[in-house]
Amino acid sequence: MEKKILVTGATGTIGKALIKALTEQKANFIAATRDVNKLPQEVKGIAFDFEDASSFAKATAGVDRVFLLAPPLNTLADQLLYPFIDHLHKENIKRVVYVSALEMDALPKMPFHSNVIKRLQSSGFDLTVLQPSFFAQNFKNYEFENITKHNIIYAVAGEGKVGFVDAEDIGRVAATALTADGHSGKFYEITGPELLSYSDAAKVISEVIGKTIVYPNPTAEQFSQTLAQAGAPPFIADYMIDVYSLIANNRVNRITSVVENVTGRKPTSFKEVIKRDFLKQ
Repeated sequence: MEKKILVTGATGTIGKALIKALTEQKANFIAATRDVNKLPQEVKGIAFDFEDASSFAKATAGVDRVFLLAPPLNTLADQLLYPFIDHLHKENIKRVVYVSALEMDALPKMPFHSNVIKRLQSSGFDLTVLQPSFFAQNFKNYEFENITKHNIIYAVAGEGKVGFVDAEDIGRVAATALTADGHSGKFYEITGPELLSYSDAAKVISEVIGKTIVYPNPTAEQFSQTLAQAGAPPFIADYMIDVYSLIANNRVNRITSVVENVTGRKPTSFKEVIKRDFLKQ
């Protein structure tokens, strides 16, 4: 039987990149999402929701491998995913590629990725874990208005450095892990090709878009106050401060060769992603 892949999180940043890579490979896959109308017309989709166990059986019919991606900003993602993991175990669908994040074990208040990985391992799944660094696309997805209207990027990352990674590179690594042999049991730390601080990123963005962008390097208190003034729930600031601490505390200041080793392609530079996101609207 031909391999059939279920892609969860299909309309998110990584999901879209994976769908693109699988389409280029002419792989047999189905995109799972709560709203199939958000998928491109040419992509076969199916209604799916981790919170709705009645959607599991239809989504996994004929599937022999799963790309498992938890919804973002959910500190209870492990509890959300467990029923679906149990369903996969029951249906003997054992090949799973799971998306965690680089150095999440350093955040004790966010054990959900570790918990999911332990659940998958203890249940005997044939597992590959992706641990990407911070996305280069975050500047378009979350900082676009700050950059284009206010000439700043606003994060609480100190002056630590990180290998911002192109989501399309993550998608290619995931597609390879899902369609080729030799990736079972692997943990892949996925980074871009250079280490940059947010001050460095501001300089690159300034060069690309032709106006000066600054990084004010706010304190955690300033960051929290700004988000509160913008109407964000308090947990968002707390969550983001913890996540950005991985950069500020130099936990993610490393480069790996995973993208090239797995896909045969060199990782995309931060500057190229910014050009793609800001100059090709």
